[in-house]
Amino acid sequence: MIQRLVKLSGVAAAVACVLTPVGYVLATREHSRFRNAFQDHWEIIAAGLVLVVLGLLEMSRGIALCFSVLGAFEENNLNRGAASLLVGCAISALGAAVLYSLLFG
Repeated sequence: MIQRLVKLSGVAAAVACVLTPVGYVLATREHSRFRNAFQDHWEIIAAGLVLVVLGLLEMSRGIALCFSVLGAFEENNLNRGAASLLVGCAISALGAAVLYSLLFG
């Protein structure tokens, strides 16, 4: 479980490291409220992106567990998949709320 969490966190951080500079370049091309947000709070934007991507990865794992035949339909596969899906939704919602409040709030 810890190994999976480390892998997912690494992937999420890599995606955020790519998307944050791209957003910064696009936001600073012309003057807008996004320009100030990216210049002043880029680290919070990166953290929000990490949370969103991490939640999406966890949701994909939950969906895979719910519909997987690997493990010969273990008894708790559906329960674990549903729990993973809910946790992923909560993490993504938290990241989206951070991004929304910072960029549009």
